[in-house]
Amino acid sequence: MTKSLFIVIMLMFGCLFFFTGDTPTPDIFVLYPTSSDSVSYDQGKIILVSALTQKVSSLDVSTQWETEQIIPIGVKAEKENFPKTFYNLIPKKRTIQSLVYMFRFFKGYSIPETLMFAYTDTMSVKSLWQKPSFSDLVKKIQVNNATEIILTIRGWQDSVYTPVYDDPNGEGRNLYKLFVKLLPGTNSIYFSSSNDIGNAVSYVTTFKNESVPVADRPTHFHNSTLEQSCTTCHEGLPSADSGATMNADCNICHKEAISAKHIHQPVESKDCASCHSWSMEKKSVVLEMGVPETCFACHDDKKNLIDTAKVQHPVVSECTTCHSPHGTEQVRMLKKPVYELCTSCHEDQKINHPVGRHPLRFVKSPDGTEELSCITCHMPHGSQNQKLLKMGGDDTTQICGVCHQ
Repeated sequence: MTKSLFIVIMLMFGCLFFFTGDTPTPDIFVLYPTSSDSVSYDQGKIILVSALTQKVSSLDVSTQWETEQIIPIGVKAEKENFPKTFYNLIPKKRTIQSLVYMFRFFKGYSIPETLMFAYTDTMSVKSLWQKPSFSDLVKKIQVNNATEIILTIRGWQDSVYTPVYDDPNGEGRNLYKLFVKLLPGTNSIYFSSSNDIGNAVSYVTTFKNESVPVADRPTHFHNSTLEQSCTTCHEGLPSADSGATMNADCNICHKEAISAKHIHQPVESKDCASCHSWSMEKKSVVLEMGVPETCFACHDDKKNLIDTAKVQHPVVSECTTCHSPHGTEQVRMLKKPVYELCTSCHEDQKINHPVGRHPLRFVKSPDGTEELSCITCHMPHGSQNQKLLKMGGDDTTQICGVCHQ
């Protein structure tokens, strides 16, 4: 048999396997969301993963984590202790994806610099210590006259899941239902059998801090083919063929809504129907009154403040741009800390606002109750004063006197 004839025969067999559906099924694959669902408008994501029982006895899931810290390096002892201080910043069993740092001087801030590492590098804090790039950072700290270094560290944290459900759509497979908390920007989530990260399967989604109704999103679980399959066993889900129902306990699936540090009162009381309803027209869960009317039904004090304000925040009618309607780790139901939330739009105000060297965070507010931030001076919804300031009318310098008497 000639080599060319052998290749033709193998190609024919390959096509036969493909068209008869006998192609091998991956050991691990993401059942939901699909790869086309690459944008998230919520801080959390429910993910369904199917894994081959024989090959995957437990599922290792790597999700993103992030922390931001400021470390004083103004004196010799602080400079010398930096490696140890840095080591204690990284929790155990977490690896590093990126390290962004910039120095704070009396005159301002240096340009941020970034160290990046791939998932397969499994860059632990001990591994990073041995890298020339980290040694270079330590040397920079020793020789400059910076007072502080600001670190933004992002990486992966591992969780191990054991099988709970059989995959009804695949014999000899397990179904894993996971909830992943997302960070702003691009999130990479990896799935692998334990101790085999080299063959990890990834799912990538970008968390956008935008207010988009569920019914208007390109893809969503409710009214999908997958949900229609689920309703064969799980009655009460508000699917396309189940009619106008909101009888299911949403928290059975949406456990993330009750797992946050701060929970919206309707969520805590499981009164989902107070905001949501099922639309037969759109075949989706909707907010009948929309935003902000649904929010104002309870928060009429904010409505009055906004309606009577001379100056309104441009995004004031889109409450969920800043606030989580379900649960969050931040006070005031905010999606992110105040500084991060404000500067996600006002990028030109990240440093030296309103004048050079003025702190925007990392120091206590004048009353000592919380960190100084944008809302120390500005009203986030509406104000009677220019630039949403808390006081001063047309005199924008009057607010300075609160601290600088």
